Amino acid sequence: MTILKGLTTSLLILGLLATVSSLTEPAAQSQPSTLQVVQEVKVTLLSTNLADVPGVGEWGLSALVEVDGRCILFDAGRYPDTVLRNARELDVDLSCVTDVVLSHHHGDHNGGLITLQEEYRKGNSTAFQRVHVAKGIFLSRPLPGGGERNPMIETRERLEALGIKFIEYSEPTEIFPGVWVTGPIERTHPEKNYTAQREMLLDGELVEDFIPESQGLSILTPRGHVVLLGCGHAGVINTLEHVQGAISAVPIHAVIGGFHLYAADEARLAWTAEKLASIGTENVIGAHCTGIEALFRLREGANLTRSTAVVGAVGASFTFGKGIDPGGLAK
Repeated sequence: MTILKGLTTSLLILGLLATVSSLTEPAAQSQPSTLQVVQEVKVTLLSTNLADVPGVGEWGLSALVEVDGRCILFDAGRYPDTVLRNARELDVDLSCVTDVVLSHHHGDHNGGLITLQEEYRKGNSTAFQRVHVAKGIFLSRPLPGGGERNPMIETRERLEALGIKFIEYSEPTEIFPGVWVTGPIERTHPEKNYTAQREMLLDGELVEDFIPESQGLSILTPRGHVVLLGCGHAGVINTLEHVQGAISAVPIHAVIGGFHLYAADEARLAWTAEKLASIGTENVIGAHCTGIEALFRLREGANLTRSTAVVGAVGASFTFGKGIDPGGLAK
């Protein structure tokens, strides 16, 4: 009886230990077998600071994301006609775009939205019909002398009057199979990169505008995440770790867009590069506010190459299974 009792106790302890072990393992490790994974991805830059031939550059960002037959526009550039002009010169057809994902409220990421929907909805009533944003994008940003700094308040009113639907997210959400918006990003690391003097109206009080709505777009592929950032105001590493923690703990197959590191010091760049390497980043297209010298430091520090880490120019692209096509300017 004593032996049987001891054996029963031992089995109970082993069972409890196994249960605790399963509870403490990161849930994301088991997610790739259950989550939807896309097979075809192509990202083409349509607005950024540098332009190849053809195309024009601007301080802004926009990219066409083609995913398993769907077309998504990530951000819409600064000036009303830049994305439209570059798309035409690059022979990129945006009439297939049904959904737009906006990274945040700044005008250099949504300036072409009204022009694009006016142009492409002429022949296709389903074009540009939904805009996906994160919570906080419509908060008022009062100007010191009066008026409103946030262009998205007026843009929303104008587009909703035309039947365009805005969808606001407070957490990571799968908007299509294998395609996720992050929603507001957890800021684990102090990667502050925004203007401290700007304010927003939150719960009736003026507070520092920390751009709470800053979000990314993640496409889950068999090789890992393909992540797009507008400016990375929540921090590029915070964003990538958020994607891995909240969606799936697989490598970062590619990160594309603005990282807001053009003014970063040497220590910050070295830390960022080390983190990019440690989380398994395989391809980088640093565009818009990343900074040319900053991109070179990231390439060197993350042990990437001229083929896997490039400065993004208008017309540059990333295709799953093929890699980066930087265009002539950034080769």
